[in-house]
Amino acid sequence: MSPQGRKIAYIGASGNIGSITLPALLAKKVHTITVVQRPESKGTYVAEVAVKTGPLDDETFLAQAFAGQDVVLVQLSVEAMQLEKGIIRAAAKAGVPYILPTEFGSDPEAKLVDELFLLQQKRERRQLAEQLGVSAWIGVITNPWLEFCLGGGVLAIHVKERRAVLYDGGNTKFVTTTLGRVGAAVAELLSLPEEQLATYKNRPFYVSSFHVTQRELLEAVLRQTGTTEADWTIETPSCEDVEQQWGDKLKQGDMGGFVAMFPMLHFREGYGGDYQHKVDNEKFGFVEEDLDQVVQGVVKQVDGA
Repeated sequence: MSPQGRKIAYIGASGNIGSITLPALLAKKVHTITVVQRPESKGTYVAEVAVKTGPLDDETFLAQAFAGQDVVLVQLSVEAMQLEKGIIRAAAKAGVPYILPTEFGSDPEAKLVDELFLLQQKRERRQLAEQLGVSAWIGVITNPWLEFCLGGGVLAIHVKERRAVLYDGGNTKFVTTTLGRVGAAVAELLSLPEEQLATYKNRPFYVSSFHVTQRELLEAVLRQTGTTEADWTIETPSCEDVEQQWGDKLKQGDMGGFVAMFPMLHFREGYGGDYQHKVDNEKFGFVEEDLDQVVQGVVKQVDGA
C-alpha cells in the first residue's frame, strides 16, 4: 500500500516528540510540511520544510498559516497547551479537515481521566473541535513515554537515586511507548489512504511499545545497572493509601497531588493504564522492541549525567 501524501501544518516540531516525529514524516517522502512557530523559537529545519512564524495566540495569523492544509498536527508542551483552543478554532476557520491535538499520553476513555484535571482539559479541547464541526480530531494515545518518563522518575522508578515506588506491589500490567514509536505511529497514521484515515475521525488511535508491570520494568533496570533489590530503596504502597493522602489535594488543583497521583492511576487496576487490547501494532508493521535495549539507553543517560 503506497503512502498518501498530505499537507501538514505542524506546531511543536522542535519539542521532545516533535524532533522525532518530524524526521519520521519526512522519511515517507510524500508529505508537504509547514512548521508554524512563534517568533522567539530557535527551531531550525531542513530545506524541504516550510516555516511560518508568528504569534501562536493570534487566531488570524494561525488561520492564514493553516489555509489549504489537510492536517494540523499539534505537539505542545504542558506549559503551552493553553494555546490549543485558539489553534482548534483557527483550524476550523481555515477549513482544515483533520487536527491531531496534543494527546500523546493517557487513554481518553480511561477512568483515570476523571481524576486528573490536565487530562480533563484535553477532553474539553476535543469537545470544542466536535462542536465547531469542521476539523475532525484524532488522538494519538501512547501512555507515558518510556525513555522520558523512566529517566525522569515519572514511572516511580528513580534510576539515579536507586529508589522505586511499586504501587500495589508493582504487579499490574500497563502500557508504555518509546519516543521512536510515537513518531513512527504519527507518520504511519498520516500516511494512510483517506478511506482508512477517516475511520479515526473523532476517535483515539492507540499505540504501544511494551505491556509490562512496574516489577518487570524494575527488573530490566536492575539488569542494566548491575544491581539487586538490596541496593535499592523499594516502597510498596497501596493505591488506596496514595489516594487517601493526595486525592483531596488533587481535586483542589494542587500540582503536588497531580505528580503523586498521575503515575499511581496508570498502575491501578481498572483505571485504564492497560489499553493493550485496543492496540493493533501488527496492522502498521511495528516490530517488537527490546525492553533491555531501551532501558540500557536510559540508564546510560541517567547514570552518566
